[in-house]
Order: sequence, then C-alpha cells, then structure tokens
Amino acid sequence: TIPSVVFSHPPIGSVGITEEEAIAKFGEDDIKIYSSKFTNMYHAVTERKSSTSMKLICQKSENEKILGLHCIGIGCDEMLQGFAVA
Repeated sequence: TIPSVVFSHPPIGSVGITEEEAIAKFGEDDIKIYSSKFTNMYHAVTERKSSTSMKLICQKSENEKILGLHCIGIGCDEMLQGFAVA
C-alpha cells in the first residue's frame, strides 16, 4: 500500500485500508481499532493547543497486524512514515 499525505493545514495522511474495508474483508470480530487525539509536540508548550487525531486499524488474529492508519494534525505527515514501513 502506498502512503499518501495531503500537505494542507493541518496535514492529512493515510496508509492501508479503512475501517470499513477491514471489516468487510476480515469481519468485525477480527478487527481492533485504536483511536487517539492528542496535542502535538509543536504546540506542547504553547498557549495554543491544536490537536492531532489518529486511527489505527489492526487485525486481531494476525498478532494485531497493522492494516491501516489515518491521521490529521500537525506532524501527522512525519509520523506516517514509521507506520508505512510497519
């Protein structure tokens, strides 16, 4: 799967399949979704607190193999690199 990023403000990134595609392919019982919303490091010590949101789609039966990652927020374009090779 080819990772893709839209270098907008904030950046948006995606790699792999969506939650809906994973459920259709592997069944809802075999999918684990991790979602997180956090203040990115860029604004960690400033008054302005913008957030970054990430969703990780994993397959339970394959030792939680990563099937997809979708994110939006400052720095998500850089974070996506590590997940793209996982």
